[in-house]
Amino acid sequence: MTDFVSRDYDEVVRFNGGSNAGHTVVIKGEKFKFHLVPSGAMQSNKVILGNGMVIDPEELVSELDLLKKSKKDIEIKISAGAHIVTKMHKCLDKKEEEIRSKLNIGTTSQGIGPTYEDKYARTGIRFIDLSNPEIIEDKIETIYNMKKQLLKGSIFENPEERAKMVKDLCGFGNSIMQYMDYTENVINNDYRLGKNILFEGAQGGMLDIDFGIYPFVTSSNTLAGALSTGSGFSFRKVDRVIGVFKAYTSKVGSGPFPSEIIGDSTLRDLGSEYGTTTGRPRRVGWLDLPLLKYTIMMNDVDSLAITKVDILGKMKTIKIATNYTIDGKEIDYFPRRLDDFEKLHVDYVELPGWGDIKNPEDIIANGYQALPENMKKYIEFIEEKTGKTIDIISLGEDRRMTITKQIFN
Repeated sequence: MTDFVSRDYDEVVRFNGGSNAGHTVVIKGEKFKFHLVPSGAMQSNKVILGNGMVIDPEELVSELDLLKKSKKDIEIKISAGAHIVTKMHKCLDKKEEEIRSKLNIGTTSQGIGPTYEDKYARTGIRFIDLSNPEIIEDKIETIYNMKKQLLKGSIFENPEERAKMVKDLCGFGNSIMQYMDYTENVINNDYRLGKNILFEGAQGGMLDIDFGIYPFVTSSNTLAGALSTGSGFSFRKVDRVIGVFKAYTSKVGSGPFPSEIIGDSTLRDLGSEYGTTTGRPRRVGWLDLPLLKYTIMMNDVDSLAITKVDILGKMKTIKIATNYTIDGKEIDYFPRRLDDFEKLHVDYVELPGWGDIKNPEDIIANGYQALPENMKKYIEFIEEKTGKTIDIISLGEDRRMTITKQIFN
């Protein structure tokens, strides 16, 4: 969806997360899998990786090579203040998950959490540090000494292994330091010059560290407002917030999932719901309106974009979670106590499916009114309940399989 929207923008800025966020972009049948590079990179002229990100330099080198092969002239900027993920952070990620016991998150083990921990402990390695071996060595030793107990028994107890990590980081720095800039200045200068800028979030709203289903969340703020601290651009200047959601709900990792479908993998298999980063099967459930309305509120969404609606229609009967009750009383909040989820009852409505879409190209050519009637009823039901219009509708993984309503035409 970001790939589709980015056609109208000069540059795309990613402002949070790291290589734990997998994005697959499909262009004329060819798949491009990115984890750090923004999804909008294939259509924009410039991509910016903001200071709110945590970057695995080894992964980034690989992705930039892929990007440059497809778009030789694309301009790439990486914030001097973005933090660096090391192999030691990935080791710490696994060690911390073992200790969490029943509160384990289901982390991707990409080192994201420990890197953000070091950022807020003020010991983190930043992108600008990759040009200075002495600073890297000092910070690696500081992190190691602070986390020595967790790293007991790991290869990082060996000083030679830590020295090798310093050397490797400097090597990656030599490869990508050409892209470093003070990106907050770049973004604000481009804005003053009249450039159209798209800000791309990396994870879903309910993974937000403050407002998600804590502790089963990511380690950064994922809401739209986080673009300010993650890029240095004021949220007050943003013209439009588009909320992207699937026609059903999916989740990777542990934690409560009120509308989850238990014991039936049909929807997961139809939607190929397996993690881009981990390959793990995603947990899948029906669309959850209380959750959707909450994230609309928290992101100050102007309009919605729906994906995988073609997949959902293959189900004979479709459910939508409409409200929550606890002890027989409807609640108008999203639960915060984990115990509440054990008492939570979910009410559903059932709607008929619309079958496999045999002629998507004809529908695309003729627009919204050509959609199957049951699909339109599904979309209009969501619009009525959320009070937001669904202005972009995806009928397939390729960007060409997308319908926009009149507002975008």
